[in-house]
Amino acid sequence: MKSLKKTHWKALLYGIAYGLASRAIFALEDFSHDSPLLPTYGLMTISFMFIVPFVVGLITAYRNDTVTSSLKIVGLIMPFFAIVGLIGISVIFGWEGIICALMAFPVFLFMALLGSFIGVRIFKRNKSNLYVTGFALLPFLFAPIENQLQLGDKVFSEHTTIEINANAENVWNNITRVRYISEKENGNSLFRLLGFPRPIKAELDTVAVGGIRKAIFARGLFFTETVTQMEPLKVLAFSIDADPGSIPPKALDEHVMVGGKFFDVLEGKYKIEEIQENRVRLHLTSEFRLSTNFNFYSGLWSKLIMRDIQENILEIIKHRSETDEKNNQ
Repeated sequence: MKSLKKTHWKALLYGIAYGLASRAIFALEDFSHDSPLLPTYGLMTISFMFIVPFVVGLITAYRNDTVTSSLKIVGLIMPFFAIVGLIGISVIFGWEGIICALMAFPVFLFMALLGSFIGVRIFKRNKSNLYVTGFALLPFLFAPIENQLQLGDKVFSEHTTIEINANAENVWNNITRVRYISEKENGNSLFRLLGFPRPIKAELDTVAVGGIRKAIFARGLFFTETVTQMEPLKVLAFSIDADPGSIPPKALDEHVMVGGKFFDVLEGKYKIEEIQENRVRLHLTSEFRLSTNFNFYSGLWSKLIMRDIQENILEIIKHRSETDEKNNQ
């Protein structure tokens, strides 16, 4: 395979530069809600998440005049490097958190490759500066139209289960009040790798409907939970109240802030199902709200992360309940 030419590296730099400039313009909405300098309506939009990387791919194709002949693989390499560079720079400079970067990467890469694929065919026929200028303006022209659609609220639920070799009482004691959780107990779960604060403990003032449960996480993060359903040794359900203003700035990325504009956890429910003597199946169900114009995509990530969080919690309860069972024998 022939070596990459200087024009190919220019294509990479142009693509990254366009992506960073677009991000800076779309981010203006996050800092000036009352009177944004440009009506882009923020980063959590189809315009930025889908159309900007599509244009990045088009730009890399525009700058590579040999991509359709002797060096076709450049059509894959340059968009990939452009997206890695764009997201990598955003994370390094603290403009984006790791979780948002990882969630954005698959769709950014797909759209950039699609843009490159379409671009090489368009520019092979007509490599006009007017074409690429028109495409470069596309996200900013679509943003005001998208804003008229309003954010679409959608409530998702995630259900997980685990079987525990312990009686219902031991399990019940470990879900009503959760004592301090060590680093070792949490393990290397996905949500920890993505930068979510680890759970530390949960305190409940009274085991009754209306009781207040305080779930405490690392980095000063906590949620106030109100018991809405309680059947001793069987069911514990609670609503979850998260005040974004009380969440420390570094606890969560602003775009996945619990109780924020785009994401909120609404309620959780434990249910103990007795299978046989000293063996139960513990169910944990959560409901959460997403408010984006691409819930079809953000919902997949949210369900994956919520499932991982719940499975981690269930494993901790299982280990503790089975340990208590042995100690009480």
